Amino acid sequence: MKKNLALIAAAILMLFIGSTGSYAAEPKIAYASLQKALNEGIAGTKAKETLKEEAKKFEDELNKKQEELKKLKDEFEKKKNAWNKETRDAKEKEFDAKKQDFQKQYVKYGEELNKKKQETEQKIIDELRGIVEELAKKKGLTFVFEKSVGGLLYAPEDLDITDEVIKEHNKRAKAK
Repeated sequence: MKKNLALIAAAILMLFIGSTGSYAAEPKIAYASLQKALNEGIAGTKAKETLKEEAKKFEDELNKKQEELKKLKDEFEKKKNAWNKETRDAKEKEFDAKKQDFQKQYVKYGEELNKKKQETEQKIIDELRGIVEELAKKKGLTFVFEKSVGGLLYAPEDLDITDEVIKEHNKRAKAK
Protein backbone atom coordinates (compact mmCIF):
# COMPACT_ATOMS: atom_id res chain seq x y z
CA MET A 1 0.00 0.00 0.00
CA LYS A 2 2.78 2.43 0.95
CA LYS A 3 4.71 1.50 -2.19
CA ASN A 4 1.62 2.13 -4.30
CA LEU A 5 1.14 5.56 -2.74
CA ALA A 6 4.79 6.40 -3.35
CA LEU A 7 4.50 5.27 -6.97
CA ILE A 8 1.33 7.29 -7.50
CA ALA A 9 2.93 10.37 -5.93
CA ALA A 10 6.01 9.91 -8.11
CA ALA A 11 3.84 9.54 -11.23
CA ILE A 12 1.93 12.72 -10.41
CA LEU A 13 5.20 14.49 -9.75
CA MET A 14 6.55 13.35 -13.09
CA LEU A 15 3.43 14.67 -14.80
CA PHE A 16 4.02 18.07 -13.25
CA ILE A 17 7.70 18.06 -14.08
CA GLY A 18 7.23 16.67 -17.58
CA SER A 19 4.31 18.84 -18.60
CA THR A 20 4.99 21.78 -20.83
CA GLY A 21 3.02 24.86 -21.58
CA SER A 22 2.25 28.09 -19.84
CA TYR A 23 -0.33 26.51 -17.53
CA ALA A 24 2.17 24.17 -15.85
CA ALA A 25 3.45 25.66 -12.62
CA GLU A 26 6.83 24.75 -11.24
CA PRO A 27 6.18 22.23 -8.47
CA LYS A 28 7.40 23.17 -5.02
CA ILE A 29 8.31 20.18 -2.92
CA ALA A 30 9.10 19.62 0.76
CA TYR A 31 9.10 16.74 3.17
CA ALA A 32 8.50 16.15 6.86
CA SER A 33 9.01 13.34 9.31
CA LEU A 34 5.81 12.95 11.29
CA GLN A 35 7.51 10.25 13.39
CA LYS A 36 10.22 12.71 14.44
CA ALA A 37 7.57 15.36 15.15
CA LEU A 38 5.62 12.84 17.22
CA ASN A 39 8.70 11.79 19.21
CA GLU A 40 10.22 15.23 19.76
CA GLY A 41 7.16 17.43 20.14
CA ILE A 42 5.64 18.46 23.47
CA ALA A 43 2.40 16.54 22.91
CA GLY A 44 4.20 13.30 22.03
CA THR A 45 6.56 13.62 24.98
CA LYS A 46 3.67 14.27 27.38
CA ALA A 47 1.73 11.32 25.94
CA LYS A 48 4.72 9.02 26.47
CA GLU A 49 5.11 10.21 30.07
CA THR A 50 1.41 9.67 30.76
CA LEU A 51 1.52 6.17 29.26
CA LYS A 52 4.66 5.37 31.24
CA GLU A 53 2.95 6.45 34.49
CA GLU A 54 -0.10 4.36 33.66
CA ALA A 55 2.08 1.36 32.81
CA LYS A 56 3.84 1.76 36.17
CA LYS A 57 0.49 1.68 38.00
CA PHE A 58 -0.50 -1.47 36.13
CA GLU A 59 2.90 -3.02 36.81
CA ASP A 60 2.65 -2.25 40.55
CA GLU A 61 -0.82 -3.79 40.71
CA LEU A 62 0.32 -6.88 38.82
CA ASN A 63 3.40 -7.23 41.02
CA LYS A 64 1.15 -7.19 44.09
CA LYS A 65 -1.06 -9.91 42.62
CA GLN A 66 2.00 -11.93 41.61
CA GLU A 67 3.31 -11.72 45.18
CA GLU A 68 -0.05 -12.97 46.48
CA LEU A 69 0.15 -15.89 44.04
CA LYS A 70 3.64 -16.71 45.22
CA LYS A 71 2.49 -16.72 48.87
CA LEU A 72 -0.46 -18.97 48.02
CA LYS A 73 1.79 -21.38 46.15
CA ASP A 74 4.35 -21.42 48.97
CA GLU A 75 1.60 -22.05 51.51
CA PHE A 76 0.18 -24.82 49.35
CA GLU A 77 3.58 -26.50 48.95
CA LYS A 78 4.30 -26.33 52.70
CA LYS A 79 0.92 -27.54 53.91
CA LYS A 80 -0.38 -29.80 51.15
CA ASN A 81 0.71 -32.99 52.93
CA ALA A 82 -0.98 -31.91 56.17
CA TRP A 83 -4.31 -31.09 54.53
CA ASN A 84 -6.96 -33.61 53.71
CA LYS A 85 -7.88 -34.16 50.06
CA GLU A 86 -10.87 -31.75 50.14
CA THR A 87 -8.84 -28.89 51.59
CA ARG A 88 -5.93 -29.56 49.23
CA ASP A 89 -8.28 -29.62 46.21
CA ALA A 90 -10.02 -26.42 47.37
CA LYS A 91 -6.67 -24.61 47.85
CA GLU A 92 -5.42 -25.82 44.48
CA LYS A 93 -8.63 -24.63 42.84
CA GLU A 94 -8.31 -21.25 44.58
CA PHE A 95 -4.70 -20.91 43.36
CA ASP A 96 -5.63 -21.84 39.79
CA ALA A 97 -8.49 -19.32 39.77
CA LYS A 98 -6.24 -16.52 41.04
CA LYS A 99 -3.51 -17.49 38.58
CA GLN A 100 -6.00 -17.37 35.71
CA ASP A 101 -7.33 -14.01 36.97
CA PHE A 102 -3.75 -12.70 37.04
CA GLN A 103 -3.11 -13.82 33.48
CA LYS A 104 -6.35 -12.22 32.24
CA GLN A 105 -5.50 -8.99 34.04
CA TYR A 106 -2.01 -8.98 32.51
CA VAL A 107 -3.41 -9.34 28.99
CA LYS A 108 -6.15 -6.76 29.65
CA TYR A 109 -3.65 -4.16 30.90
CA GLY A 110 -1.39 -4.75 27.91
CA GLU A 111 -4.29 -4.33 25.50
CA GLU A 112 -5.51 -1.19 27.30
CA LEU A 113 -2.07 0.41 27.15
CA ASN A 114 -1.61 -0.49 23.51
CA LYS A 115 -5.03 0.87 22.56
CA LYS A 116 -4.45 4.08 24.47
CA LYS A 117 -1.01 4.49 22.84
CA GLN A 118 -2.43 3.99 19.35
CA GLU A 119 -5.34 6.38 19.93
CA THR A 120 -3.08 9.05 21.41
CA GLU A 121 -0.51 8.76 18.63
CA GLN A 122 -3.21 8.86 15.95
CA LYS A 123 -4.70 12.02 17.44
CA ILE A 124 -1.28 13.71 17.45
CA ILE A 125 -0.50 12.49 13.91
CA ASP A 126 -3.83 13.90 12.71
CA GLU A 127 -2.94 17.26 14.29
CA LEU A 128 0.51 17.15 12.67
CA ARG A 129 -1.01 16.39 9.25
CA GLY A 130 -3.24 19.42 9.63
CA ILE A 131 -0.23 21.59 10.44
CA VAL A 132 1.67 20.18 7.45
CA GLU A 133 -1.26 21.06 5.22
CA GLU A 134 -1.44 24.59 6.64
CA LEU A 135 2.31 25.10 6.20
CA ALA A 136 2.16 23.72 2.66
CA LYS A 137 -0.58 26.14 1.68
CA LYS A 138 1.16 29.05 3.41
CA LYS A 139 4.47 28.28 1.64
CA GLY A 140 2.80 27.50 -1.68
CA LEU A 141 4.07 23.92 -1.71
CA THR A 142 2.75 21.53 -4.34
CA PHE A 143 3.80 18.33 -2.54
CA VAL A 144 4.90 17.42 0.98
CA PHE A 145 6.24 13.89 1.34
CA GLU A 146 6.42 11.87 4.53
CA LYS A 147 10.05 10.98 5.17
CA SER A 148 9.76 8.23 7.79
CA VAL A 149 7.29 6.02 5.88
CA GLY A 150 9.95 5.00 3.40
CA GLY A 151 8.71 6.62 0.19
CA LEU A 152 11.44 9.25 0.21
CA LEU A 153 14.91 8.00 -0.56
CA TYR A 154 16.70 11.33 -0.83
CA ALA A 155 15.94 15.00 -0.48
CA PRO A 156 18.07 18.02 0.38
CA GLU A 157 17.86 19.15 4.01
CA ASP A 158 16.55 22.59 3.04
CA LEU A 159 13.30 20.98 1.87
CA ASP A 160 12.66 19.46 5.34
CA ILE A 161 9.83 21.27 7.15
CA THR A 162 9.74 18.88 10.13
CA ASP A 163 11.19 21.42 12.58
CA GLU A 164 8.59 23.98 11.52
CA VAL A 165 5.84 21.39 12.07
CA ILE A 166 7.22 20.59 15.54
CA LYS A 167 7.51 24.30 16.40
CA GLU A 168 3.90 25.00 15.36
CA HIS A 169 2.55 21.92 17.12
CA ASN A 170 4.46 22.80 20.31
CA LYS A 171 3.05 26.33 20.16
CA ARG A 172 -0.47 24.90 19.94
CA ALA A 173 0.20 22.31 22.67
CA LYS A 174 1.37 25.08 25.04
CA ALA A 175 -1.77 27.08 24.30
CA LYS A 176 -4.04 24.21 25.39
